[in-house]
Amino acid sequence: MSESLALKDHYRSDIQGLRGLAVLLVVVYHTGFAIPGGFVGVDMFFVISGFVITQVLMREVELTGKVSLKDFYFRRARRLIPALSLVMVFTILVSIVTMSPFGEQQQIFKTAIASVFFGGNIHLFAMNSYDALTNNPLRHLWSLGVEEQFYWVYPLFFIGLMKFSSFRLDSKRIKVCLWVVSLGSFLIGLALTNGFEFGYREGTEIERQFGFLSKIGFIPGKDWPTKFAFFGAPARFWEILVGVILAFTVQKFKDHSKLLSAGLAFLGLALVAWASLTFDAATKFPGHLALLPVVGTALLILFNQKVGVLNKFFGSKRLVYLGDISYSLYLWHWPLIVFAKAIWPNSSSAVLIAAAAVSLVPADLSYRLVESRFRKPTAKSKSHKTLVIGLLAVTPLFVSIVANMAADTGLGLPRVEGKFSNLASRSGCLGGANLDKQNCFFGVEEPKFKALLIGDSNARSASDGVFGAVNSLGGELLISYDPGCPLGLIFKDSDCKELNLNRFRLIKEMQPDLVILVANQTGWESTVGEALVLSDLELTLNFLSDNQVATVVQGQIPDCYFPLTLYGKYSGQIYECGVDILDQSVRNSLLIKSKALTLRADENVFIDPSDVVCPESKCRAKREVGWIFSDFNHLSPTGSKLLTPLYVEAIQKVLATKRP
Repeated sequence: MSESLALKDHYRSDIQGLRGLAVLLVVVYHTGFAIPGGFVGVDMFFVISGFVITQVLMREVELTGKVSLKDFYFRRARRLIPALSLVMVFTILVSIVTMSPFGEQQQIFKTAIASVFFGGNIHLFAMNSYDALTNNPLRHLWSLGVEEQFYWVYPLFFIGLMKFSSFRLDSKRIKVCLWVVSLGSFLIGLALTNGFEFGYREGTEIERQFGFLSKIGFIPGKDWPTKFAFFGAPARFWEILVGVILAFTVQKFKDHSKLLSAGLAFLGLALVAWASLTFDAATKFPGHLALLPVVGTALLILFNQKVGVLNKFFGSKRLVYLGDISYSLYLWHWPLIVFAKAIWPNSSSAVLIAAAAVSLVPADLSYRLVESRFRKPTAKSKSHKTLVIGLLAVTPLFVSIVANMAADTGLGLPRVEGKFSNLASRSGCLGGANLDKQNCFFGVEEPKFKALLIGDSNARSASDGVFGAVNSLGGELLISYDPGCPLGLIFKDSDCKELNLNRFRLIKEMQPDLVILVANQTGWESTVGEALVLSDLELTLNFLSDNQVATVVQGQIPDCYFPLTLYGKYSGQIYECGVDILDQSVRNSLLIKSKALTLRADENVFIDPSDVVCPESKCRAKREVGWIFSDFNHLSPTGSKLLTPLYVEAIQKVLATKRP
């Protein structure tokens, strides 16, 4: 056995203080008030975790000459599951009251189910939706998934290293292996952050490129490599491995001079501070920039003990206390912030700061009453607590499944469209690829012109307003809508592909005077990227122009986020939209560019619904005339009818170009 490397000074209060700083950065960042790069606290956690847990394993080797896999995994279960289960059950139950059962709750419960198996990061990547799930109170569990996926395999890797080095903890073989694996993981993250696509190319058909993945719900966007770099465990393992390397080398740096140690420790603090204050949500991360918080944390672990002022700072009671409760605080703070936003959607940042501060209370109680009780079980209570931990692990899974089934019923909160169904819905125009079942004709017996309304669920919600215009001008309207299937060359799945081929065929046979296109472009943008959405529109317009069919394109309506929740129902806070139209940058960009593409042909007309739906750029779910929106991105029949004058004007322009 080699000289003891791990038994010396194994408890360091400054490490707890460093944990406290890391969790503080994350919490403040999530309030949106300050520290725009506070998310690097997660990277600090990764390094600290690798360092501390490796030292635990090294002490076990020095004391017993082996590593017990059973004890390792049981320690991890005791450490994580009790507090995690408590927070997840609380979050699920509160979500039933404060979040919408029309999509939001289902996403939350699916995240919970994945997180039970420490797969939250995999779920969020597969859904391609981290940015979209601002209101997911379990979104932060992605980092726990990355860490635990590492620890699923790390004990076996550690045992392999021990055997490879003949159980010499100071063997150079260990360090070489660790550096090689760490470098490989870093290069994966670096390549993906910079967009290395492993064969994916914009414009290729999704099914052909991703096959079975699209069948299970994963539809990769243009930026899938950067999302995998962020969520993917292989691209993040190197950060934990840096902590592992530190555990094997920390003793070698104890003889450095105080002056050099001070310089390197302050450099580490400066790197962490620089990343925290200069990075933001738009930063290309992790990539090479993750080196700043990772190297900074490593330098602090190695050298701050020799710097009196830093050691005193990180060893202070308040910071050590935050480090002690850091796991519970990390679990609790984000759900409370999300629920505060849901209950007071138009409030200032002070409410979010207050929610973060309040999270200290359940975090403290969780640490004292739950974490501490399970972390060090006595021999007599071990079997009992094993059973309890097993039950705790299963409980959030059971609660999530039941809650998801309940959410699918709407919880007694039907969407507005449930009260006032659209023309297309009332007439049963929804169908599959069979046009005979899907298309619906409306209008006079001897029509002056033929119009064809095509699109996804947004076309369905526009049907009342479109029909009002067509009917008033003496025309005939044919509707072909299917949720998630706009007219175009982007095929979400085989049903859309077959449906659109039939739609193109129908246009050639019917030769309508005009085609009206209505679709949820921002939904497609989040999946395939803006360039492909616009390219698809251009190709569709060219097809229609080649067949001498004029086109009316309705720009996407603004989004209106209002609480279709149990809390919203009884609190009265259901009339204001949560996002101003001027802040919907993706939608506004697509609107401008779609208009330019549409108007390249003189016979085409573009409709911008913004001013009618949201007068003076202010969107309201309900106005004097009634409900304008049926849900977050669909108009109610009342809202649709507000657009009738715009459609009348657009159709008249199209018909005027066709007159001899």
